[in-house]
Amino acid sequence: MTTLGFRYHILQNIGVPAPARAHILERAINHWFSTLAWSNWHVPSPLHGVHTRTTVPFMSIGHLHATGIPSSDFREFNIVSVDGKPFYRELIDNEQGINIYDEAIDRLWQTVQLLEITIRASHDAVSIDRERIAIMFGNDTARPVPTLCLDRIPTLQDSLRGFQDALYRSNPFELLLFESPIFTVNDEWFETMRQGADALHTAYRAAATACIPQ
Repeated sequence: MTTLGFRYHILQNIGVPAPARAHILERAINHWFSTLAWSNWHVPSPLHGVHTRTTVPFMSIGHLHATGIPSSDFREFNIVSVDGKPFYRELIDNEQGINIYDEAIDRLWQTVQLLEITIRASHDAVSIDRERIAIMFGNDTARPVPTLCLDRIPTLQDSLRGFQDALYRSNPFELLLFESPIFTVNDEWFETMRQGADALHTAYRAAATACIPQ
C-alpha cells in the first residue's frame, strides 16, 4: 500500500560519514517532494488571522519533516511550521472553504499520482485533454486527473534533474519512496522518470497548441 513516507539505507563509504549523508538524503527528499507539491500555492496568512485576505506562499509557513524512530529505516512525511512547531491545522481558506492542512496533504497525494503517471508515460503512449483535465494512455478512455498533475508537468524535467543532483552526495544508498516497488530510486529509476517526463511534456505542449484558436 502506498504511504507518504520513504525507506532508506546508507551504504558503506569511506568518505563522508553515514549520519551526514543520511541528513543530506532526507533533506533532499523533503525539499524535492514538497516543492513539487506546494510551489506557487498561496494560502491565507496565519499572521493576520483566518479571516484575512492577505496570502502568502504555503512554503513560507510550512514544510515537510521526515520523522521516524532511530532503530527504523522508515521515515514518515509530516507537515510542520517553519519554526518547527506543529502546523496550524485550523487555518482555513474562507474563499475556497477548505482546511489548509488537509489541502496540503491532498497535494502531496496528487503529486504521488503525478509520479505514477510519469512512470506509465515512460512506456505507454500518452495524450492530454486540457479541457477535461484528463490524461489518456494508448486507446484507453481519458482519465480525469487533479489540476495539479497537469500544472506540474512543465516543471517535471528540471525537478527530477535537481533531485538526482541533490542525492548525489549521499551515495551510495538504497532508497524506496512511498513503500512502493515502482519507486525504488536508482539510476534506472531516474532514466525511466526522465523518459516519462519527456513524453508528458511533449503531450502537454501538443495539448496547449491544440487549444490555440486557428
